[in-house]
Amino acid sequence: MNEQNMDKNIFFAFYAVIVKNLRGVLLFDPEDEELNSRIEWLRKRFQYRNLGIPPSLYSERFNELFKYKVFRKLYYPVKEAEELINILSSIGYDSVFVEALVLASSYISPLMILSSKYLKLIEENSLGSVGICKELSIKDWKLHMRIADYTILDSYENSVMQAIEYIENINDSAKREEIINDRRNFYEKDMKRYWRILCDNPSKNFLYYLDPLLIVDKNIDKLKNRLKIEHAFGLAIIPVINLTIV
Repeated sequence: MNEQNMDKNIFFAFYAVIVKNLRGVLLFDPEDEELNSRIEWLRKRFQYRNLGIPPSLYSERFNELFKYKVFRKLYYPVKEAEELINILSSIGYDSVFVEALVLASSYISPLMILSSKYLKLIEENSLGSVGICKELSIKDWKLHMRIADYTILDSYENSVMQAIEYIENINDSAKREEIINDRRNFYEKDMKRYWRILCDNPSKNFLYYLDPLLIVDKNIDKLKNRLKIEHAFGLAIIPVINLTIV
């Protein structure tokens, strides 16, 4: 079936097929020299689960790289997803980054970053991180990637409700600050899930707690008249697994 001839509403069916078995949304720079080896590393560890590729990164150029069934092209489940991506891109944020962020939230899935190009942007808009002091074994990686899945699954409902409340009170700076502080408190509690690998003086970060509301808050004057509560599903706190350290 030719996608160009399909009503966009039919894409929700593809979303429904993928969402339950999805274990991560990939974010990468197509020019990254390490990309192939990291994709192969992932493929070996997700033979029975799906990894999602945002539409803008899924091209004929990567047909050979993504030929395995584990890699699935993602779709915008509702028109508000595309709206939110366009809104955040229009104020100067990298469109590939924004698309991956919104889709990770939409699919209730961790974001997996494969290219260092996006690390600074993620660090600047995160509530905090999970630092490590040693190289992780394959067993460690598999366990803690699964824990990252629980991080977003367990927090998603509350995180989206906070985003709705934020948008409803977007002109109230004190309320906005309260909501973001609540999300910081969530990070401080949730990071304890990773006690097996946490350390006091980390040399690397395994995971970040990316918060789209931090992006919104930094650009509140540009965004307060453009966001609506229907965008809240794309503004959940997202665990970002740092695969640049593989």
